[in-house]
Amino acid sequence: MISVIVPVFNAAEYLEECVSSVLDQSYSNIELILIDDGSTDGSGGMCETIAARDSRVTVIHRENGGVSRARNTGLDAAKGDIIAFLDCDDYILPGMYETLLEKMEQSGSRIAVCTVMDEQEGGSVRKVDTGETLLISGRDALRQLVCGMGERAGNRETIWFSVWNKLYDAALFKEGGGLRFDPETDSAEDVPVNLALFSAVHHILYYKKPYYFWRYRSESQSNLRAPAALRGGIRTSRYLFDYAKRFGEADRRAAVTSAIRHFYWYYTACVRSLYTARKEKRDISDYVALRADMAGQLRITVDDPAYAKYAGICFKAAILLMLHAPALFAALWLCYRKMKQIGR
Repeated sequence: MISVIVPVFNAAEYLEECVSSVLDQSYSNIELILIDDGSTDGSGGMCETIAARDSRVTVIHRENGGVSRARNTGLDAAKGDIIAFLDCDDYILPGMYETLLEKMEQSGSRIAVCTVMDEQEGGSVRKVDTGETLLISGRDALRQLVCGMGERAGNRETIWFSVWNKLYDAALFKEGGGLRFDPETDSAEDVPVNLALFSAVHHILYYKKPYYFWRYRSESQSNLRAPAALRGGIRTSRYLFDYAKRFGEADRRAAVTSAIRHFYWYYTACVRSLYTARKEKRDISDYVALRADMAGQLRITVDDPAYAKYAGICFKAAILLMLHAPALFAALWLCYRKMKQIGR
């Protein structure tokens, strides 16, 4: 049985499509766990209506606590042999679970991955669709994940850091004391979990067929720039940096650089959010405090010998400005962003 865990928060517009894509799968031995994370738009009631139609659906209502806590609630309730995750504003294509499960059984893999179609706000869709089936060692999967984190969404030609385009042997979450998501992290929260899971397996099945449809939403991107998400992202960046130092010399530079780039992404997101809040005459105190916290984390990173050895000159210059001339960095970065948009 596959346990599909779906955190639900204010997703009334997308919930039916998301749920139908699971319940209509050709593989029917499924339990769908909907965790209503304190929705205020009627999504919780929709979950109950859906559950009344299909006995495979379980609904759990909880106070809003973020996606990590919601997923942990789902993991605690899951009874399946296989774990799958899905975001409530996305959907999966027909045949995903049957195909990946069959390939897992044939290869002896405990983790299976498919590629992703990601829809941009303008409606264009990007995807990798070669039909190749690869067995990737856990070690190589770790390298791909960490070194690919330099791009916020990950490299589409490699394994994404997300949990939602994967099937996992449920036993992996029970081994080692019960793996769970960091409840204090709701941005890039998948990374530490996948690093632990990839470390526990001999190889991973990677099928280059896009079965997961990831929908870009401006409101989702806005949520990523909320103070709590940015704070969680920096926690993940710190985790990534420390993890990157474990790599062999051949991969350590790329891994450390990727982690630093991850820091940079969240810091600049904070700068942008602070600028926007000030422009809209909203309270900026959370972002000011957050920027100070980020600077503290950056100072710890800068003092690490791995930073001095592997960080590139451009990143060192940018981080120097972040720490010692944040106003100048903000002005230069915003000018750069405007020039980049004009260039498009």
